[in-house]
Amino acid sequence: MRKKFIFIIGICLLSIGMIAGPQTAIAEDAEYVNFGIISYLTGPASPWGIPNYRSISMGADVVNEKGGFKVNGKTYKWKVFSYDSKYIPAEAVKAANKAIYADKCRFLAIGGGANVIACLPLLKSNDILSLNFAGGGKSLTNPDNPRVFRYNPGIENMYSTTYPLLMKREGIKTVAVLNADDETGRSGLAAAKLLADINKLEIVTAEFFERGSKDFSSILTKIISKKPDLIDTSYTDPTSAALMCKQARELGYKGAVLLAWGPDPAQVLKIAGPHAEKAYLAVAGPIEPQNPAQQAVYDRFISKWPEKEWDPNIWPHTELVPCLTKAIEETQSFDSMTLANHLENMKWDSPFGDLSFGLKGVFGIKRQLMFPLGIYQVQGGKPVYLGTYPIPEGILD
Repeated sequence: MRKKFIFIIGICLLSIGMIAGPQTAIAEDAEYVNFGIISYLTGPASPWGIPNYRSISMGADVVNEKGGFKVNGKTYKWKVFSYDSKYIPAEAVKAANKAIYADKCRFLAIGGGANVIACLPLLKSNDILSLNFAGGGKSLTNPDNPRVFRYNPGIENMYSTTYPLLMKREGIKTVAVLNADDETGRSGLAAAKLLADINKLEIVTAEFFERGSKDFSSILTKIISKKPDLIDTSYTDPTSAALMCKQARELGYKGAVLLAWGPDPAQVLKIAGPHAEKAYLAVAGPIEPQNPAQQAVYDRFISKWPEKEWDPNIWPHTELVPCLTKAIEETQSFDSMTLANHLENMKWDSPFGDLSFGLKGVFGIKRQLMFPLGIYQVQGGKPVYLGTYPIPEGILD
């Protein structure tokens, strides 16, 4: 009887092992794909860099929580690595070396046009597909760099909506443009010139400053002497743009001000105070969610970080990793050129509707995310949402 009992127990244990074995094998078979984010987590551009890092990592979490994704029957999940470039090209190159060679990242997202351009030799020699939050204009985005995408809202798209809006609301005819003296800034001026020409606006002066500057009084004095209807901060980082707004008003400028590239409205009010009144802000989306999909992103954010740190710059990059995941699933490939060719014509859903890449008419290749920006104006000491304006068709493509 005892031998029979032991035999039955043995059979049961064997059966349990057979059931558990394949489950363990499936779990062990899941592999991580490394994704590197080279952002600016410190310094004057950190109001861009921190939200961008957070939103990209949130998108990776969404994919992982759904069980990952399959390629040729094998399950994969994302593992995110982050690096602080401080918006210094040499630091970005150092981070890219670590990401590619030490951390074995298959894909990268790099912040800042000057930083991505500095990393181009590394990206090319290692066939890395990158989805960047960066300017850089044609120096970065061109047919010679087919694996390089720009996932941030395009400044050309921003100007295509804001310039006509300001012409209608403020009657602007002349513009002064301010940019940092680097590849990002020069691409900002090129975009401003392109859309000023299309809208028959005159750029009366274009000025460049050294990134990290805090006193803009001499440049602004020169600009104000030209009597522009609009001071446009173009691709200036958010901290510097808010300081420009404050200092321009202190110098007596009464015209319109456009903080053109992703300022955090709360930070603008903190830095510029009452001098921010009537300034226009082009941001990546509304401060408060406008639909259930946006609410889900907001809820995910405040489950991880303090609600007071919410920033509308979060919006566009939440879909970066899900977008790449979709391309990998549809091609069943990790090959960077296969994915680049697929992404070029892919459409995907987002909290802001269907998204795609475009601007072939500007860059000769579809590598710029077509993402509509939200427009705010400071009224009565508060940012008032004017709307998220669709990108006009047939102007830039």
